[in-house]
Amino acid sequence: MIETASISTHKPTTVNKIGGANMSQLDVVKQLVDTLESRNENMVLVVSAFEGVTDLLTKAMDRISGTDYSEEDIDTAFLPVQAKHDEMIAKFFPGERAAEVKAKYETDFGTLIQSLMTHKQVSNVLKPKEGSFEIRDQVIGFGEHMSAAFLNIYLEQEGKLSRHFENVTADKKILEQGPITPERLHEAKKKGITEALRTETRQNVIRILEGHMTGTPKGLIPHQGRGYSDIMAVDTALAVKDMGEDLTETRFWKDVDGYYTANPKNLKVKEGKKEGKHKPKLHRDISYYEALENASAGSGLINVGALALAAKHELDLHIRNIQKFDPDFGTNITKGETVGKRLFKTIVSNPRIDAITITLSQMADQDGFAAAISAKFAEYELSIDQIGTDGTSMTFTTVLPKDAADQEECREKIRRIQSELEMINISGEIYKIENFLWDKEKATVSLTGSELMNNPDARDVRGFTDLMLTSSGIDVHMISHSRARRRYSYLIDSNKWKKAERLLHSYYVDNDPKVISKVEKRMKKRAKRMHGTFNQAA
Repeated sequence: MIETASISTHKPTTVNKIGGANMSQLDVVKQLVDTLESRNENMVLVVSAFEGVTDLLTKAMDRISGTDYSEEDIDTAFLPVQAKHDEMIAKFFPGERAAEVKAKYETDFGTLIQSLMTHKQVSNVLKPKEGSFEIRDQVIGFGEHMSAAFLNIYLEQEGKLSRHFENVTADKKILEQGPITPERLHEAKKKGITEALRTETRQNVIRILEGHMTGTPKGLIPHQGRGYSDIMAVDTALAVKDMGEDLTETRFWKDVDGYYTANPKNLKVKEGKKEGKHKPKLHRDISYYEALENASAGSGLINVGALALAAKHELDLHIRNIQKFDPDFGTNITKGETVGKRLFKTIVSNPRIDAITITLSQMADQDGFAAAISAKFAEYELSIDQIGTDGTSMTFTTVLPKDAADQEECREKIRRIQSELEMINISGEIYKIENFLWDKEKATVSLTGSELMNNPDARDVRGFTDLMLTSSGIDVHMISHSRARRRYSYLIDSNKWKKAERLLHSYYVDNDPKVISKVEKRMKKRAKRMHGTFNQAA
C-alpha cells in the first residue's frame, strides 16, 4: 500500500521553475540547489526541456508524418533529439555514470518508439489528428521527461538526495465533469501533482517535476500553449499549499533579474555601431495586472496563463537570476497596485504581429460586425490582441508564436478565415466584404504600468509618444488601449521596433540630452508644417 501522508517538516517549501536555457547548465542548477539548501529550504523543482529540444521534437513529428513509422523512420527523425541529449551526457556525466544516463535515455526512447509504431500516426500542434492526441503529448513531453531524469541523476552524482516524479497525470475524473475550462484543467493537474508528491514521505528530498504532464483529452499545448511549464509551476505551488506545506515562495529562475524598463538585450546594438547610453532600471515590485499586460504585449518572462492563474489564486511570484544565486533579489509579482512616480514601468516590443483590416461600408451604421469577425478568429483558436476601427473598416491584430513552423500554421488559419469571411451573416442579412488587407510585417511597441492611469502627467504620454515616433520616421498605424490605461500599444512596421524601443528608452528613461534635442527639433518641425494648412493655396 502506498503511503499518502505529506512530508512532515518544519522547513519552508519553495517551488522553483527552471527554464530550458538554464536546464542546459546542470552544474549551474546544482549550485542553485546548494544555495537553497544553505537556506534550509524544502525544494520542489519544476523543469523545462533542455534548450531547443521541444522545437526538435516538433520537427521530428513533421519528419515522420507520412512514413511507415518503422523503427528506422523514427530513429532517423529523432536523430537531432538524440544528439542534443548525447551532448549533455558528454558534458556532465563521466565514465560509468555516462553509461547509466545513456541507458536511461535509450530505455525511455524505446518506449516512445513502441508507442509511435503502435499508433502509426502523430499530429503536430496546430494540425491535430483524431486519435493521436495522446501520442503527440507523449512526444512533446519527452523533452521535459528526459531533462528531469538527467537532473535527478546529476544531483545524485553530486551527493544530493532527489527524486524524479515520472508519469504525473491530470486527474481523469475531474476532466470528465464537463468542458475543459482553464480552472477545471488546473484542478485536474493539481490533484495529479498532489497524488504524486504524497508518495514521497522521506525528509530532505529534492522533488523534481516535469514541466509537462499527460492526461488531457487533446494535450496540453492546445489548452495552454508552449508556456505550459510556467503554468505547471503555478499548479505545483498551489498543490503544495493544498497539501498543508509551508509554501514561502514560487520562483522563476531566469538569466535576468526581472522586469526592467526595457529588455536589456533589445537595447544593445551590434558591434561597430554607435551605442546609446541605455541604463534600464529594474522594478522590484509589479502587480499581477502589470505583469499580465507585459505578457500580452510580448514579454516572454512568464507565460500569460501562469500569471492569470497566480492572480486568480493570489499567489505571489518571484523572478530571480540563476547566475546570481540570490533568492531575494529580483522582481516580485504581487496583488494590489504598485504605482511609482515615473510615467510608466516598461517598454515592451513584439515583432511577431499580423494585422488584418476588413473594410465594409455597412459597418458605419450597423451593429454586429466586430462580434461576427471575432467569432471567426475564436473558431480557429486565434487570439486577438488589438482591435481598431474607423467606422467603415476594422483592424484586428494577432500575435504569432516564436517557432517558424507554428507561425506558418497560424497563417494557414488566417487564410481559412479570409476565405470564409468573403460574406458575413449578421442577423440573417448577408454582407459582402469589400476588402481584406493582411499585413504580415508588423510589430507593436507598448508602454505599460499602472502609472499610466494614476499619474496625472501620464495623460499626455499617449499622444506625445505617437508624435515622437512619427516625427522620427516610425509610422504608427494604430494606437490601442482600454479605459483602464495600463498599456498603450502602437502598431508599427516590423523593421522599426528596435529603433522605436531604443528611442523611447533614450527619451523617457535615460534622459539622453542628444536624443531629447533631436526629438524636440523634429517635433517642432512637424508642428510647423501643420500650422495654417487650410490657409495654403489648393
